[in-house]
Amino acid sequence: MTGSSVSLAGQVLELLPERAVFRPSTSTLLLADLHLGKAARFRRAGLAVPEGDNDATLARVDALIEARRPATVILLGDILHASLAGDPALREALLAWRARHPGVEFVAIVGNHDRDIRALEPAIPCEDEGLIHQGLCLRHHPPTRPLDTPWLAGHWHPVVRLSGGGDRLRLPAFIEERDHGLVLPAFGGLTGGALVDKRAGRRRYVTSGEAIFAVDPH
Repeated sequence: MTGSSVSLAGQVLELLPERAVFRPSTSTLLLADLHLGKAARFRRAGLAVPEGDNDATLARVDALIEARRPATVILLGDILHASLAGDPALREALLAWRARHPGVEFVAIVGNHDRDIRALEPAIPCEDEGLIHQGLCLRHHPPTRPLDTPWLAGHWHPVVRLSGGGDRLRLPAFIEERDHGLVLPAFGGLTGGALVDKRAGRRRYVTSGEAIFAVDPH
């Protein structure tokens, strides 16, 4: 698979086709918006959504950990989609998954859906957004004003629409903002996506799942 790299105020980040970011200098893997438990919530509402989405999402994280061997995995919010109290099987599955990676440090930034994610502590330590981690500001929501520190966030579930030959395609995208920020695509399944348009100073990178393509020129 073919990735790409961006530099945020001198901080080099690898954009991975698997919808994640790897920071080589600190051996850190970053993901956003797993939304675990969303399929089960749909099923409880009477919608015929197949089971197994949680397992598939966590298996994709496992594959990235196996491939990259990170020292640290940081989850940029909305790890959960529903309450752990209402889905105790999900809590047990997450704790068992965490135990499979004893040599990796995990950090979870609390997102707007992560109402009771602190129930996973101390196995997965949780931090409020705005955590400064080795020169990067880690958030769930992209900031609404410029920051003094380069930042990473999720929340938008960004996608870009490509057109050509009468056809249209929507692909997950990384969004590099002009104020030294990067918004990650949603990692989980069943997350949908919000179109992010071209804007002065913004660069968008789409992922096909196999390669990263820059949409906007320098």
